[in-house]
Amino acid sequence: MTKVLVLGGRFGGLTAAYNAKRLLGSKAEVKLVNQDRFTYFRPALPHVAIGVRDVEELRIDLASAMPEKGIAFSQGKVEKIDAESRTVYYKKPDGGLGEEEYDYLMVGIGAHLGTELIKGWDQFGYSVCEPEFAVKLRDRLKDFKGGNITIGSGPFYQGKSPKPKVPENFVPQADSACEGPVFEMSLMLHGYFTRKGMWDKVKITVYSPGEYLSDLSPGSRKAVAEIYKGLGIELVHNFRLKELREKEIVDEKGQKLESDLSILLPPYTGNPALKASTKELIDDEGFIPTDLNMQSIKYDNIYAVGDSNSLTVPKLGYLAVQTGRIAAQHLAKRLGVDTKVESYYPTIVCVADNPLEGYAVSVKDDTWYGGQVSVAQPAAVNHLKKELFTKYFMWTKGDMVLEKFLGSW
Repeated sequence: MTKVLVLGGRFGGLTAAYNAKRLLGSKAEVKLVNQDRFTYFRPALPHVAIGVRDVEELRIDLASAMPEKGIAFSQGKVEKIDAESRTVYYKKPDGGLGEEEYDYLMVGIGAHLGTELIKGWDQFGYSVCEPEFAVKLRDRLKDFKGGNITIGSGPFYQGKSPKPKVPENFVPQADSACEGPVFEMSLMLHGYFTRKGMWDKVKITVYSPGEYLSDLSPGSRKAVAEIYKGLGIELVHNFRLKELREKEIVDEKGQKLESDLSILLPPYTGNPALKASTKELIDDEGFIPTDLNMQSIKYDNIYAVGDSNSLTVPKLGYLAVQTGRIAAQHLAKRLGVDTKVESYYPTIVCVADNPLEGYAVSVKDDTWYGGQVSVAQPAAVNHLKKELFTKYFMWTKGDMVLEKFLGSW
């Protein structure tokens, strides 16, 4: 029987696995390999940091969720892909080495959070990109008595060659991998410290390695700057973070910002497992170039979805889900299933929530890719939408059949 192997259990990998099994049925064996037994609804990790959710609420057990849908599951950390021999090598939880052969491969193991590139991270760094990071920040915020807080993103190490075979405007060059979490967390901090009666004891500075939120239209960026001005949040552009210190952060030019609490989206680089894989599979930074069907430009039996794909800029959940769905549809059609393959069209779609103040900013914007849509609306109903989407993801265990309709809310 045809074997479809899916690597990674986040937005892209889950979407690819669920859709492949639904479309292919008994035509193929679908198996998912993920480093951890559990996966999480990551857009709600900032909510953990401010104490309105617990990590356990956001956890899905892949060891039971996958078999329930007829998908096999193995836990293991991918070490490398040998595209020539069609074999994936991975490390098992007990430290032993495993390998999986495949007929078709869907790669969704994401990028690498390059915390090692920031001096002082282990001692002074905080984030919300992983469950344990969010819990650590929650505990730090509980004890914070006031002072300077910086929040921003490290540089994005984006590949340049070979390029994906797609329209050039679909893959703009980006300074940051994704600044949505920075925007959301900055709003949440206002709500958090206002609720505690401490806002007058806190100064927040938001920084960016380039122009902040450069993936949005000039009008939306101006609107965000006005929101920050009204809240008293300082905005600093072109600050490429290099080092965290006890009372300050430093960029590559030696510029400094006072900081008693340093929150960041770490630098994004290619996944080490991909960098160790067959060289013709990846670009010069360790991402997989594809065409618009998410099919590798070198190996036609390999698909890349989510952050692993060099096509997805920024590294955004909405794009990850779209790529996972398209990859599964394209593979199913190749294997004789009568199904429509959607057309990939990049759009920034996200919701920056502020639950303690009862509103969220809903963003839909394609101007970075040459389009005309530019919406950034703060409203109470947007907070409700985020709450409902979280419940939907958890209820379906990440099998978001209706996601393409929910994205147009």
